Amino acid sequence: MVSKGMAELSLEAFEGLDLASARRLIPPWLGAFVAGPPEHAALSERAAADVIDGLSDDQISDALHCLATTGAEYGFYAADPAARALTRAYMGSITAQSPVVGVERLRSAMDKGPVLLLCNHLAYCDTVFKDLALVRAGAPDLAERLIAIAGPKVYDTPFRRMASLVIGTIKTAQSTAIAHSKSELTPRQVAEIAVGTVRLAQAKMREGGLVVLYGEGSRSRDQRFGPFIKAIRKYAQFEGALLVPVALSNIDQLMPVGQHQMHHGSGSMQIGEGISVDEFGAMDAIFQAWGQIADMLPEHHKPHAHVSCWG
Repeated sequence: MVSKGMAELSLEAFEGLDLASARRLIPPWLGAFVAGPPEHAALSERAAADVIDGLSDDQISDALHCLATTGAEYGFYAADPAARALTRAYMGSITAQSPVVGVERLRSAMDKGPVLLLCNHLAYCDTVFKDLALVRAGAPDLAERLIAIAGPKVYDTPFRRMASLVIGTIKTAQSTAIAHSKSELTPRQVAEIAVGTVRLAQAKMREGGLVVLYGEGSRSRDQRFGPFIKAIRKYAQFEGALLVPVALSNIDQLMPVGQHQMHHGSGSMQIGEGISVDEFGAMDAIFQAWGQIADMLPEHHKPHAHVSCWG
């Protein structure tokens, strides 16, 4: 169970921490979010402490500022080097294995044009898992290009926000197409933010960023791959784009839906063949990407028989 004192460290409290307190408190704060026997939390705490001992005061100060301010507005947020190092060590202490298949397919797609990664969504830690898996697979250059399209929930708590700082993120409004959306924005405001998000994402892809989009719009509640929301087609509708399907497996075991702690376990990632939007059109390319993801998933993550790309 998460230590109450550690869990209640507010976002504002992090910006107010002095450097000595930050060095002392952050490792046990991260350890408090590890479920299981005490030695699991201790392992993660030691991993974080080893990293923080090697960080300069300036690096820690910058990370604390990012932690306090990231997500305040809609738009792009760059990764923070200190948060990245801490979270990679933390995830590495939890994740026993993270095999990746298909890195060469991703590199091949990147040689042909801007890339949009379409992925199934199992847990809040899906994106930081991808980062760790690519680093372990000998592709840290690809990990550092990842940019996730992120809804407001990603920035809600210090723990989630720390994880968001491992990679670049683009904060967008929660789609009104998602049943459990609790946005206080009007549909028109959501639409205006969405247009800006799409333009920004496409610009980042043209610059070489690997934009990650979870086409289902939210995490799977039963671990089965679900249909895509139609709004995602806008991200793919630009000249030269390639869609690269990515299938994640067993990440839900690391952070199950409804739980707030991490669990020791393993996950895997499989990368499919790039699909040209110029050749097939956005809708057909997305349909093909959905099919590739479904084919790459193990049986317990495959879509139900009645489910297709759009419903």
